[in-house]
Amino acid sequence: MPVKVPPRLGLLDPLRGILALCVAVYHLGVWFDISQSGGGANIAMARLGNYSVSAFFVLSGFVLFRTTPWPRLQKEGPTRFWLRRFLRLAPVFYVVCALNVAFHLGMGPEPSGRFIAENLSLTFGAIHPNHALVTGGWYVGLVALLYFAYPALAWLREKGGLAFLVALALGLWAWSLPSTLHGVMAQEPWNRFHTYVMAPNQLFLLAWGALLAGLHARTEQRLDPKMTLLLALPLVWVLIKPTPQFFDHLAVLTGWLRYRYLLVVTGLVALAAFTRDGEPGWFGKGLARLGAWSYGLYLLHPFTMKLVAPHGTGRLGFSLALALAILAAWAAHRWIEEPLGRLGRPKEKR
Repeated sequence: MPVKVPPRLGLLDPLRGILALCVAVYHLGVWFDISQSGGGANIAMARLGNYSVSAFFVLSGFVLFRTTPWPRLQKEGPTRFWLRRFLRLAPVFYVVCALNVAFHLGMGPEPSGRFIAENLSLTFGAIHPNHALVTGGWYVGLVALLYFAYPALAWLREKGGLAFLVALALGLWAWSLPSTLHGVMAQEPWNRFHTYVMAPNQLFLLAWGALLAGLHARTEQRLDPKMTLLLALPLVWVLIKPTPQFFDHLAVLTGWLRYRYLLVVTGLVALAAFTRDGEPGWFGKGLARLGAWSYGLYLLHPFTMKLVAPHGTGRLGFSLALALAILAAWAAHRWIEEPLGRLGRPKEKR
């Protein structure tokens, strides 16, 4: 029987807004030097910013596997599916890459014919995610790998059910162990982040999201929103507490400690997904709007930093860059994502 696709998915839209805001605040906070390294605020921003990107991987895997089961994929066909996902992922990415190349902003490797071809085809994630011609584009390259492989994964899920999703999540997690436990920090300092973003160290998070989707489809039980917020508080505390202290932000992204924090953010995604739909208040609606703009906010905030940094520093520069990033994300959603996204959706029968 076809998997029932829910019309809405709990609190995932507001969660997207929170995650994108955490990423932007972290990066802009580092670039504008608004907190002391090793201090409580710096530690909280580093954990929230870096693990929000990890949460986006989990969320992406969840949403795709939950909303596009094999029967739907069969009905629309792989070509229509790939077009729909391409129009969601590529247009804003192409715009920011073009801005970086045109204005020589130095976000990513020096442009060459090879790198431009990899970025246009969205295949760089399979080669090296940091071949992206824009800051943060490594996430795009790895999610593109999921989209390329998804028709086969959806078929395997249909045949293997929850057991396949469990095997996928555990298998890809085991693949990440060498890199997370010692591979990243064993590199020269200049190469550690390049090693961190590689596929073996990240793809299991998409599979964790897929496993959540399988569990979500098997039960109609949902949490009350107030209960969700109450249960989320201790998980958020784990991310923001000032201990253990660290100065190298990559140190908190490696070792067994990393998996502890990944379980925390996976738990937050699960809480948001398993929450009962309800009418959000004004604050929830604002976060949901920010969630709709999250992709643009993720990719565009480095550009507002470049724009503001020559003219403002400290907290003033940080605030102005963040405000401009939110405004740019709204514009990108309004004028790029929404119109092109409609092209990928099937026309309603009259």
